Parts: sequence; structure tokens; C-alpha cells
Amino acid sequence: MQFLPKSTDVVAPSASLDKSNEGMQSSICNPIKGLKNGLSCHTCPYKCVTKYELNRHLRKHTGEKPYKCDLCDNRFSRRENLEMHIKYKHTKEKNFSCHVCQYKCVRKNQLNLHLRKHTGDKPYECDLCDNRFILKGSLAKHIKSKHTKEKKFSCHMCQYKCVTKSQLNAHLRKHIGEKPYKCDLCDNGFSHRASLERHINLSHTKEKNFSCHMCQYKCVTKYEVKRHLRKHTGEKPYKCDLCDYKFSYKATLNSHIISKHLK
Repeated sequence: MQFLPKSTDVVAPSASLDKSNEGMQSSICNPIKGLKNGLSCHTCPYKCVTKYELNRHLRKHTGEKPYKCDLCDNRFSRRENLEMHIKYKHTKEKNFSCHVCQYKCVRKNQLNLHLRKHTGDKPYECDLCDNRFILKGSLAKHIKSKHTKEKKFSCHMCQYKCVTKSQLNAHLRKHIGEKPYKCDLCDNGFSHRASLERHINLSHTKEKNFSCHMCQYKCVTKYEVKRHLRKHTGEKPYKCDLCDYKFSYKATLNSHIISKHLK
């Protein structure tokens, strides 16, 4: 005997219900169920599960920055980046402090990144050379500046050319004398964040854990001892793009450019 299914076992979905469900799913960006490969970007190989993730990713290609800071003119592609910006730039309360030096910061993540300067931890390695970096952003800048030949940005005051806009902005401070990075421990100002950090390590941190194996020189950071060793090895990694001169130190190269090529 053949049994037919009860009417309650099969429910025929209505067209209106399907449309409402579809609209609800797109509005709340639920994961796309039953889609094995998920959603993919039409510009790059990026894949994801939700439409929200895809829309957020596409901003990398379009440059869209819908989140604007109410306290300044900066805009961001992600809400979390805006929140971090507000905490970092517009919040004065620095609850996290370094146990090695007097550095203080707003977020624990900033403190963890800072501590790598004391531990020497450089987790980001360049695949094209032997250099390692503390920050992922520093690795990206290194690849662009050292392994990318195309220099799209040029200085309107001299013949300097560079790969990124941030490099150009940093260079322009040499001409206008701008020093936006102020030391919280004294009155010194610096054109670059790295210069400020070196100043703090040299002037406000007394512990010298790094020493030269060829002489009695001691210093605070691994960068300093590496820089010092050039006096013994004669290494000159900084080459002038405008002539054939090479220099052991970037500051010497900058002085050379200003004195020889800006006349």
C-alpha cells in the first residue's frame, strides 16, 4: 500500500515570501548558504562569505571612505579604523605603559608593537631580500621603496622622486622645516616618527643592551649597532639618485642632496 505525504509535510513557498526573505538576507548580510565558493571580487582573487565583507573589500579598489571623523577631516574605509583613529588621535588618556621605558599609549596593540623594539622581534620578513621588520606596514613600504622602480611622486622644490605619497610628504618637511612629532618627555620636535623614537631610545632610555663586537661601543637599539658597524665595514647603502655618491647614513645623503643638488 502506498502512503501519500500529509499536506503539512510539504509547504509550497509563495513568491512574496521568497522576495521578503531575499530582501531580509541582503539587508542583514547573512552568510550565503549553499554557495560553496562564497562571493568573489571581480578585480582580484579575494573571496568571502557575506555581501557585507565583499562591499567592505571593494573599497580597497574604489578608494571609498564613508566613515568621516567628526573631530577632523580624516575619512576611513572601515568603521573600526575610524574608532582607532579617534582613540589614538583625539583621546588623551593613555592607559598602557611600557615597563622598559617611559612610552605610553592608548591601545594594548600599540604597546605590543612598541615592545618589539626592546625584544628585537621582527616577524615580517621581505621575500626579496634579508630585511625583517617590526611592522607589516614597514615591510610594505620597504618593498615599494626598495623593490619597486616606478617613482610616481616628485618634489616640486628639488629633483627628489619617490614611490609613495607618504615618502614625498615626509621629504617636504625638509624644505618647510615642519616637525609634527613632539617628544612628551622634553621640548624636542622631529620631522619623522622614526626620528622621535630614536630620540626617546637614545635620550630617555638609559639601558644599553646592544654592543659592538669590534669595539667598546654600546647602544640602546639593534638598529644603532647595525648603523655603527658601517664604520668598521665601510658599507654605504644610501646612494644618491642624482649622482654616483654613496653614503653610510641617510642623514648624510640628505645633507648631500640639499648642499649639492638644491642650489
